Amino acid sequence: MKVTSNIKVWCWGTAILLSTVCTTLRAGDKAAQVIDHAVNAYGGAKLIQLKSITLHDEQLHFSQWQSGHALQGEMVSYLSEQRLELAIDFASQRKVFKRATTRLVGGHGSDSPTVMHRLYVDGKGYGVDHALEQYNPTKRMNFENVDLGQSQWLDTLIVKNLFDHKAPSKWTDVAYIQGQAHDVLTVHSGTKQEYTVYINQSTGYLTRLLKAQRGQLVSVDFLNHKQSDGVTWAQRIFAGTEHGPLFHSNARRVTFNSVHNAQFDLPANYTLRPSDTPMDVSKQTLRELASGVYYVGKGWSYTLFIDVGDYFISAGAWQMDEHSQDWQNNVALLRATTKSNKPIKQHIVTHHHTDHLMGLQDVLTHGASLVVHPNDIAAVQTHLKAQLSEEQLIKVSNQGKLAGGKVQLFDVPNSHANHNLVVYLPQQKILFSEDIFGSSLQVGFDSPSRWPDVDTYHRLAVLMDKVDALGIEVEQFVSSHHARVLFATEIKQARLIPLTDKQTLMERVFSSKKR
Repeated sequence: MKVTSNIKVWCWGTAILLSTVCTTLRAGDKAAQVIDHAVNAYGGAKLIQLKSITLHDEQLHFSQWQSGHALQGEMVSYLSEQRLELAIDFASQRKVFKRATTRLVGGHGSDSPTVMHRLYVDGKGYGVDHALEQYNPTKRMNFENVDLGQSQWLDTLIVKNLFDHKAPSKWTDVAYIQGQAHDVLTVHSGTKQEYTVYINQSTGYLTRLLKAQRGQLVSVDFLNHKQSDGVTWAQRIFAGTEHGPLFHSNARRVTFNSVHNAQFDLPANYTLRPSDTPMDVSKQTLRELASGVYYVGKGWSYTLFIDVGDYFISAGAWQMDEHSQDWQNNVALLRATTKSNKPIKQHIVTHHHTDHLMGLQDVLTHGASLVVHPNDIAAVQTHLKAQLSEEQLIKVSNQGKLAGGKVQLFDVPNSHANHNLVVYLPQQKILFSEDIFGSSLQVGFDSPSRWPDVDTYHRLAVLMDKVDALGIEVEQFVSSHHARVLFATEIKQARLIPLTDKQTLMERVFSSKKR
């Protein structure tokens, strides 16, 4: 190392590499000096000249989501097991990302994982569906977004990127982690790309990363640093926010300059996925499914209105929040289209999840009574912050009838909601459900290997077992979350889609053999 009055020269590797890996820094540039220390600790020239990197990881993921049973309250903690593989070929600009997520604790109908396989090669992006053994090209994928940001949690790549970002990096503080002093650097300060790193003053290792993601600050700690082929990486990682933990791994494996072409191949025996178009749900629509039966809504929120003579019965009051007025807007379109001012006297509450209770205050203000499973009444009253009178509640358990049998209800317990009332109209042979099954595509169906669709196929099986047990005939199936009406023949097609078992699916995703 040569020191002048204003210059420090930092070098790594042998004398042969001096001209390519040495960098000249001003003496007062503390951030640049800290970055140089980190780059040197992570491999110096070997890091800078890295041609490829491969990650194998198994993580435990934590999240907050809807409870399966009303007694649990509104939200509960979910635990998932996630297996990851990521390979990046910097020289050829190729990347492949694989992920399988198995729900261990939380609402799920089976142990089948949801899987993802994305790759970018020769300037083109592809998604691979291992449940249906299909692939599809996509123009929305590029080299940067293939891995959905997974590479941003790789400490080796974070430090490698710091080498290219010295100018927008700023030293801000010293922090103590586990009793050891760390230099704190802010990178891309004031931009959407801003993040903060904590570099151990003694070892040069990256110990912590702070990065804003989806409106909250994520803190990621890197532990148990190892070396492979002269390049450093952290074997253990823990991430969380102020609200709790996000994920943890203690068995990461990282290799360098070892990718092979087969990793970037499409499975040889897979077929091109048929093209399909999502339903246009941007405008509020009304569809008359049968005489006196109206299906009204847009986006993710649809209401079924049934004219039973002197009044209407409604089902479906999903809203993003209590001020969205989706149910009221659906009522307004019903009035404007039918020119009818008949009151809505009853509204069916299918299950206890808060998003499906958001419109209930508007329902009550209208003057309707609520049809509720007895086990969900407490959840409804808690959400409304009010004790409902006997006149405002109609209790239905396993089966029930409204309007003299024109509307029938039956409970379909499942892992998503332990009580879920399904609406059946025997004269019209129409079935309405919430959070059980539907399709947002104009023709086909979503893949059972993606979240949350893998579970909806299991819920469909539970629903149809109930339909068969009751001996009822259904011609039209509608869901509060889908604009598309599914006919009996389409439900049969959906039930023929194979639900691949966990072992087979994992073998398809992570097999090293070219399929």
